[in-house]
Amino acid sequence: MNSMSADSAEAATAPSATTGHARWNCFLYDAVESTNDLARSLPPWSAVRARAQTAGRGRFGRTFVSDPGGLWLSATLPAEGGVVRWSGFSLTVGCHLLRMLEDLCVPEARLRWPNDLMSGTKKLAGLLIEQGTHETLTVGFGMNVFNTPWQHDPSLADNSARLADLLTVVPDLDSLAAATLDSLEAARRAMLEGGLSEAVRELNAHWETARPVEITLIAGRRISGKFKGLDQVANLRILTPSGDEVLVAHHHVARLREGP
Repeated sequence: MNSMSADSAEAATAPSATTGHARWNCFLYDAVESTNDLARSLPPWSAVRARAQTAGRGRFGRTFVSDPGGLWLSATLPAEGGVVRWSGFSLTVGCHLLRMLEDLCVPEARLRWPNDLMSGTKKLAGLLIEQGTHETLTVGFGMNVFNTPWQHDPSLADNSARLADLLTVVPDLDSLAAATLDSLEAARRAMLEGGLSEAVRELNAHWETARPVEITLIAGRRISGKFKGLDQVANLRILTPSGDEVLVAHHHVARLREGP
C-alpha cells in the first residue's frame, strides 16, 4: 500500500503505513466529516482512512456513528463500462466482506440485505457505495473494532457488535484495512468476470433460513413477510403471510427491518 503525497489530498494528517499493497495509494486522517467525500475526489485505486468521522453516513444519508477505535475506510475503484455494468456491485462487495469476517472467525457472521454485516442479530459493519465519476465507484466501509458507538448513541447499545467482544485475538486496524482492500479488489475482479451470479448464489446459501422482515418502499408502502433471498436479477423474494411469494425490485426499497 503506497502513501500519496500530502499535497495531493487536502488536510491529510499522515500517510498510512506500507502494507505491501502496491496497487493502492492511501491517506490516513485524524478526523474527517466523511471518508467517502474525500475518496470520491481521488483517482482510482486511492483509499482514505480516518480515525474518526464526524458526519459518517449510511444509505439515504442516515447517520453512521464513527468514533475512534473503529475502521473507517473508503476506496475509489475503476468502474469501466458505466453504471449499468456495475448494477448490484454492493452485493458482490458484501459477499466478499462477509468472507473476510468468516476468515476472522466472527461468530454467526452474515449479510443483512443490502449492506449491513452482522454477528447474529447485532450490526458489526456497514457498507456504502456511491458513484464517483462516470467510470469510478467509491466504496465506504465502517466496522466497529475497539470503539464504543453506544456511548455516542445509547440506542445502539442493544443492536451493535464490535470485534473486541467477538474475537479472542483482534487484528490491528492496519491489518483489517489491508484485508478490506483485498476484499474490494477481489469483488471488482469477480464482477468483471461473472457479474452478480456468483454473489447471488453464495448469499442465497447464507439466507436459506428465512427471516421475518418488514420492507418500506421508497413510495411509502410496507410489505411484511419472510425474506427468502434474491432471484437471479437481485430482486428480493418475500414470502407473505398468505403464502404467496412477492418479488420486490431492489431499487424500490428504502429500508428493510428484521423481526424477531
